[in-house]
Amino acid sequence: MGSAMSSHHFVGCGLVASALRGAANDPDALRRSVTGRVSACGLEVVGEQTVRFENDGLTLVWILAESHLVLHYWGAEGYLTIDLHVCDYRGSNRARARRLAAALEVLCFAAGSGSWREMHLEEPVERPASGAVAP
Repeated sequence: MGSAMSSHHFVGCGLVASALRGAANDPDALRRSVTGRVSACGLEVVGEQTVRFENDGLTLVWILAESHLVLHYWGAEGYLTIDLHVCDYRGSNRARARRLAAALEVLCFAAGSGSWREMHLEEPVERPASGAVAP
């Protein structure tokens, strides 16, 4: 018995935009800026977490009603990665996910340095029978 499920996964990496080079000094400003972009794209933040690391490193996590967004910031290296996963629980979020990825590209990456991988799951997923263990 299959059940249709769709999700959109974007993974980006690149050099940190000059405007974010001091993000470790004010991670709340970065969190607020990203949260505003998430909302502007029509997605809903239901939780947030920021963790600081040595050498001006940060990991910021947003739990979305539609899944999650994670930014890993390596301040000393001037590098950033983004993991955005958006599910189609109540309706298609593909356009919202693409808009958010584009907005994060502009905010986070130095011009021309961002590289993205995009994956979409839009096929029926077979669920194991009750009590069965998936491989």
